[in-house]
Amino acid sequence: MPIVHLDIVPELMFGDRQEQYQKIAAGITDTIVTSTGAPAESVHVLIREVSDAKYSVGGELLRDRMQHG
Repeated sequence: MPIVHLDIVPELMFGDRQEQYQKIAAGITDTIVTSTGAPAESVHVLIREVSDAKYSVGGELLRDRMQHG
């Protein structure tokens, strides 16, 4: 069974996150089904939200980076 782990920083998303997560999960599932022939029921997608206070870019926490513009 394919298991996909996806980390997302919710502070970088706009709009209805639940709807977006549903579309992301469906798109990932469709891609795996198409490319491997695995049944959709066997595809698991785990979406984990990572706080911008625990994610860094270039050694700077994203939260701080976003505040500086």
